[in-house]
Amino acid sequence: MKQNLGDEIILNIENVDSKARGIARVDGYVVFVPGALIGETVTVNIVERKKHYSVAKIKSLLKASPYRVQPRCEVYEACGGCNMQHASYDHQVKVKSSLIEDAIIRIGKWKEADIAPVIPSFLVWGYRNKAIIQARYQKGKRKLGYFARGTHDVVNLKACPILDPLINLVYANLRNAVLQSDLSFYDEERGEGLIRNFVLRSSFSMKKILLAWILSREPDDREYKMISDISNGLYKYKDVSPFLGGVQININPSKGNFIWGSKTQSLFGEDVLVERFENIKLRFGVSDFFQVNVLQAFRMFEIVAELARDSKHVLELYSGVGSMTAFLASFCNDVVAVEEWRPAYESLVSNMTNNGINNVTAICGKAEDVVKTKVSGHFDIVVVDPPRTGCHKDVLNFIGRVISPKRVIYVSCNPATLARDSKILNEYGYNMENAMPLDMFPQTSHVESVVLLEK
Repeated sequence: MKQNLGDEIILNIENVDSKARGIARVDGYVVFVPGALIGETVTVNIVERKKHYSVAKIKSLLKASPYRVQPRCEVYEACGGCNMQHASYDHQVKVKSSLIEDAIIRIGKWKEADIAPVIPSFLVWGYRNKAIIQARYQKGKRKLGYFARGTHDVVNLKACPILDPLINLVYANLRNAVLQSDLSFYDEERGEGLIRNFVLRSSFSMKKILLAWILSREPDDREYKMISDISNGLYKYKDVSPFLGGVQININPSKGNFIWGSKTQSLFGEDVLVERFENIKLRFGVSDFFQVNVLQAFRMFEIVAELARDSKHVLELYSGVGSMTAFLASFCNDVVAVEEWRPAYESLVSNMTNNGINNVTAICGKAEDVVKTKVSGHFDIVVVDPPRTGCHKDVLNFIGRVISPKRVIYVSCNPATLARDSKILNEYGYNMENAMPLDMFPQTSHVESVVLLEK
């Protein structure tokens, strides 16, 4: 049955995809329904028509899932941050289990993979230690918030229920002060306007916040004074002052979507946060990669270190500020840790020194470049924790053909690229021994996994 734009049809939802969209089929033709849950019957309108699929919007629920709940966020339907607040948490975990199984078995072709149940998060609300707030001038108005799903239209945001409550506290006061000022917001179409973003990071263990103003250009004297006055004013709010550790300004004149520019200056206070994992203290900057769910990350680091326990020589790629490196170093003879982002690399070096860890060699550079020129010798195991895009093909070739370690630990936040890369490693002779998914991102469809591959 051909579906045209605007058509109203009734669908039975059979499954959910990696974007948390319900999946229905009409005469073999797939229809994706955002916000629908497995087992629901819905009346929908077709809003997008492609050659092999359609996208529909729910008009009414004829049969609701018993797992459907009321979202906590007042802008949930529009915001692009979360996509599973309408499902109970136990159901979210079940969906994530099916997503990781589908990716590993269907995409990766691992028919006999040992996939453990998803490990639930300690916190399901208020867990996230990082917020990137968009500041945009759109349709004649200044907006502060997150991008709407699939667009760069900003949804005004007063608070976010998955953020650390301390971030919400600082952001609420910052938002009020900025909106009362006449500081200009960035207009993407014209490439004009001063403020592009605000980035807020928190330390779960130390109860401190860092704030960064991301600006499109150097502020003039008047603008600089206003930014300083607003930032200094935050320190004077009695509810905020105990928690605000430092404020920075970053200049990013580029037209792209990357948040950070090359120039950062400290405005007030500290320029790093400290996070504690038992006897390990990790320092990281506002722009460094650091897991957003600290308690769950601690659990993941323990899993990785345990898998690597019997290894003597470890190569770790995409190491960030050294969170996992510190755990690996305590179990292994020596670790070579590679990180591309210069500020994160500098944090990695200082973290090893400050924790008295002297069996780590840190290298700064892209993993695909470093493995060709700066890494040699024997490694018992390689640990990779790449971005969502997965490992570069040259990295996989280096692992599989050049050094050929007995074991590879692959930490992934994207089941699809995990499946793709593990399939390539299989061609080099590696078999998937087990996969251990963790829910690092409650209220979203994202899932983290630790996979062990062996020859």
